[in-house]
Amino acid sequence: MTRQAREQFIATLAMLLTLAVGGALVGGLSGGLLVPIAAVLAMAYAKGRFVILDFMELRTSRSALRPALLAWPALLLSLALARSIFVAFIG
Repeated sequence: MTRQAREQFIATLAMLLTLAVGGALVGGLSGGLLVPIAAVLAMAYAKGRFVILDFMELRTSRSALRPALLAWPALLLSLALARSIFVAFIG
């Protein structure tokens, strides 16, 4: 592993840990409100994107797997947001 790759790895890991702690704090203090839930879901997508692009080494790849893997968490998090919206307005 080169020095530049190691520095990028550490920076990505630090960003992931920051997003995880931030998401936990926002989620814990949200009180079930819709805006903080949307913020936590956005942070979750950012974490998934970092994992897919950096740790799976797909940042420079042009294969069809890259957009499919990026679409998967977007779909799941969109469904989670739709559920939260449904619960906020109906229940």
